[in-house]
Amino acid sequence: MAENDSNQTPSVSADNADNRTNENSGLTTPIAPEGGIPAFPGNMTSVPTTPPVLPDPNPPTPSLPSTPSFPSVPMFPSRPVFPSIPVIPSVPMIPSNPSLPIAPDIAYSQVRFINASTNTFPVNFSIDGIRYASNSQFGNVSGYQRISDGFHTVSVNRTAGMQALLLQQSFPFTAGQNYTMVLVDAREGGLEMVQVTDTGCNNLPSGYGCYRVANMSYSGSNFDIRMFNGDTIFRHVNFTQVTSYKRAMAGNYTFYAAAANFYSMIRELPVIIIGAVAGGDTVSAPLASANVTIRPGTRTTSYIIGNIWSAFSLRMITVNDD
Repeated sequence: MAENDSNQTPSVSADNADNRTNENSGLTTPIAPEGGIPAFPGNMTSVPTTPPVLPDPNPPTPSLPSTPSFPSVPMFPSRPVFPSIPVIPSVPMIPSNPSLPIAPDIAYSQVRFINASTNTFPVNFSIDGIRYASNSQFGNVSGYQRISDGFHTVSVNRTAGMQALLLQQSFPFTAGQNYTMVLVDAREGGLEMVQVTDTGCNNLPSGYGCYRVANMSYSGSNFDIRMFNGDTIFRHVNFTQVTSYKRAMAGNYTFYAAAANFYSMIRELPVIIIGAVAGGDTVSAPLASANVTIRPGTRTTSYIIGNIWSAFSLRMITVNDD
């Protein structure tokens, strides 16, 4: 019996056989049980028997918190309605080339032209290239037109033909004043421009105006201005001279230009009055005359123009300076 027991091969359990097989095959990593997580050293004692829970591939969208409600904004009172601004009428535009007299302005003066030259051809008057009078001939007087304060260049051109430049000269113009530009025959031949200021004789008594005379005839001329009864109003008015204004009672007068009288006893009347008699003689050999109406509060000038040897005879033209 003992001999039979020693000859029998010991039975080996399946687990032990597997362990021996692993030992014989040289494997060091334990084989995980079926359906479990691979066993590694250190986690041999607790091997989970259930598979891990994988994350859901389509997780539900988390709901956002609702927007908090804010208190309503208080309403403000409606904007008051203001009355509409009245529409101001537009100011009329002034043409660049003035053709009509314009009322005086604090920044402007007034200017006009008189042609006292005995040339037979008409001329044009321009200031700074702007035409102020066209086709002006001997004895013509233009109306007042506005010009700005400062120095300006006055030009005279022939109207017909080549329209050649005959004269060009600069003059000052002061705002608020009136001017008369007179074209005359120059002393040395040719043409000359004379600037006459048409202001003065203010603060007149009631029923009075102002009167003066300007000699724009020819070089060397010299005249006395008298009334019909022989009273002398102005003495020795030389070429291009303009007398001062004298007060004159309103009314109608006839004034005469005569050769200058050099007697020292002849005097000028300080004030021109209708019916005043300072001498008993009438005017002898009058050279030119002018019928003049003096109106209260106005200024009047008689211009002596022409000569005694040409077709443009000596004459007096009268203009109002207001």
